[in-house]
Amino acid sequence: MTPAPTGAEREEAGASARSVALAAVLLCLEGAYLSRAISQAVDSAGLEGHDRSLAADLAYGTVRRLLAIDARLSPMLAEPEKLPAAVRAALRIGAYELLWRGTPAYAAVSAWVDEVKAVSRRHAGVANAVLRRLAREAPAGEPDGDPDPERDLSLPAWLFDRFQAALGRDAAVAAARGMLEPEPLWLTAFDERAERALREQACEVRPGPELGLAEGAGEWPRSLSVRCPQPLAALRAFQEGLVQPQNPSSLHVARSLEARPGDLVYDLAAGQGIKTATLAASGARVVAVELSEKRSKAARRNLARLGLEVEHVVADLTQGWPPDGAEPGDKVILDAPCSGTGTLRGHPEIKLRLRSEDLERLAHTQAAMLRAAARVVKPGGVLLYAVCSLTPEEGVEQVEALLRSEPAFEPLPVMGLAEALVPARVGAYLLPVGGLDGFYLARLARAG
Repeated sequence: MTPAPTGAEREEAGASARSVALAAVLLCLEGAYLSRAISQAVDSAGLEGHDRSLAADLAYGTVRRLLAIDARLSPMLAEPEKLPAAVRAALRIGAYELLWRGTPAYAAVSAWVDEVKAVSRRHAGVANAVLRRLAREAPAGEPDGDPDPERDLSLPAWLFDRFQAALGRDAAVAAARGMLEPEPLWLTAFDERAERALREQACEVRPGPELGLAEGAGEWPRSLSVRCPQPLAALRAFQEGLVQPQNPSSLHVARSLEARPGDLVYDLAAGQGIKTATLAASGARVVAVELSEKRSKAARRNLARLGLEVEHVVADLTQGWPPDGAEPGDKVILDAPCSGTGTLRGHPEIKLRLRSEDLERLAHTQAAMLRAAARVVKPGGVLLYAVCSLTPEEGVEQVEALLRSEPAFEPLPVMGLAEALVPARVGAYLLPVGGLDGFYLARLARAG
């Protein structure tokens, strides 16, 4: 048995994890995706186990709460924007560790002063003074009363306004708070062998949320909440095609289409084939349409690993699709490209880069894709529209516009995930609470 690390070894490991977190946050603030930045940084450093988890938590926690952190640091810094980027990032991560991770002040301050010394010795005194003052004066935790979007929810005020327009204020606050919290590793399991294989490799496995779908929907695939000592790619359940990473909200959207054996199903904007796999596992005949050849190739690899077969098509839904003679589908799903504002837990950099004018461009593309999707639904068929976004422009307003222009379609009920479901004028929003991603989805039936 490997002996437990000594106090000195734990301090060294912690410092290494902090250095890796600092490198990842700097990469993210320079424009990288945070998930890639942290993966690159921890792999380069060779971190494993607890150290890997600590580095990831520090990096994700800091970027998730960056606006709230800056609101607390700014009064203590004369000109924060003039600090070296690494020094400012170290102060931000130190603030997260002090105020939200709960590390004792003496340990966090000492560790981050050492990190600052390593990048700029002349700023060590500033770091020591600021972090000590922060530990004494800055409130942590949830505020009393009505929260301020930026200081308390770490969300740009304009974006909170869009959430509020879609969800109402209370649900918008719940959504913003939910996306500040970490989530487990969510895996979609395709049959009962998956859980057994995961436990055999010392994984902690718990059932995911009940999807609450229509009677007869079947038990599989279903979500599992997993904690593993090994990376995903090293898990036998992954290698043998028993599981794939997928948030329960995404699985719920795919299963809400209610694909059945023998159905012709079009999965539009299919991406890397995550929802495609769920549809194919139902026994349906699936055509996965994707604009990007690169993503389509990734989907082919994913489906091959899972032992599932579908037809892959590379095409632009906004340019004359479907082609003449295309067979109408029994079921059609469009999970359209969107702002991703329902996924800020896993992609917190989005809220630092998104601008209000981006929504107009995205909405224009989504409308064109939704019209194309409607054209390939057979009479008596079902169309499901979804976006992992919580803005009305990308969600309910898209479906309302389609219903005005296509009177043959009528809304169907949206079921399941009751604790997270917020009804909209048409369709419903899934709140990003309890580790879920936020989504809008609507089910529409075409008259027979």
